[in-house]
Amino acid sequence: MDDFCGGISEGMVYEAIGDVLDPELDESLVKLGFIDRVQVEDRDVTVVFKLPTYWCAPNFAYLMAADLRARVQALPGVRQTRILLLDHCTDEEVSEGINAGKSFTEAFPEEAEDNLEELRLIFLRKGFLVRQDSLLRQLRRAEIDEEELLALKVTDLVVDEASQGVTVTLPGRVVSITRAAHNARAYLRRALALEVHRGLEGELLFLDEHGRAIEPGGLQAYLRQSRSVRMNIMFNTVFCTDMFQTRYGGGANAGREEGVRLEEGERLEGGVRLEQGKGWRRE
Repeated sequence: MDDFCGGISEGMVYEAIGDVLDPELDESLVKLGFIDRVQVEDRDVTVVFKLPTYWCAPNFAYLMAADLRARVQALPGVRQTRILLLDHCTDEEVSEGINAGKSFTEAFPEEAEDNLEELRLIFLRKGFLVRQDSLLRQLRRAEIDEEELLALKVTDLVVDEASQGVTVTLPGRVVSITRAAHNARAYLRRALALEVHRGLEGELLFLDEHGRAIEPGGLQAYLRQSRSVRMNIMFNTVFCTDMFQTRYGGGANAGREEGVRLEEGERLEGGVRLEQGKGWRRE
């Protein structure tokens, strides 16, 4: 049961920060289990988070902390927001800098060339490609061919929240696909964030990360490139969630279960593969 304090509850805070991503893993910090705790005292909110290793890059940590603070501070009624990073080589610098409202370069002057907005954009584009790749492959397995895929409009895809599947309207038929809702929602959110989709009537569903149409006959080559991005993020996900579980125990499972996925039979370095009905296996 949520403990309401001054109209703000822990549940409200978790909901507000639910879309804050680990940029390298393209998954929610909440779902990954990286949020250690949320404390609400009257109208003051503290969010404590932790990361898989002591040496996670400071700019990535600062980006996550900045996003957490912005989401909490935007909640109606919040007076003060504190973000605390635990067990990290720069936890004091990150926590003090974020809570003082400093930019990354102000908190870490020796890293003056690092631009967090550029970093955010790079990983947002990667996340877009990863989610698009997974969704396209799910639709192809449903026997939707390249010509049909590249002609789909945004409005042809409907996410069914009840079944956690999607339906796709094609000329002459409607195709239902199970367990596609998470990737579809994530893809559509990232497309809007990148302004690949602008909410215009008749927009194509599948465009590249710059908003350009995929060339007819070029889908296979396009998917080869996006697959390499997906496999890189998958490797990072396996490594980081294993490290987190080793370090803290528990947590860090949601990114595997419903986040970025290996296709059946695909393998990562170290013999990690996905088996039908069995999930992750190491050989």
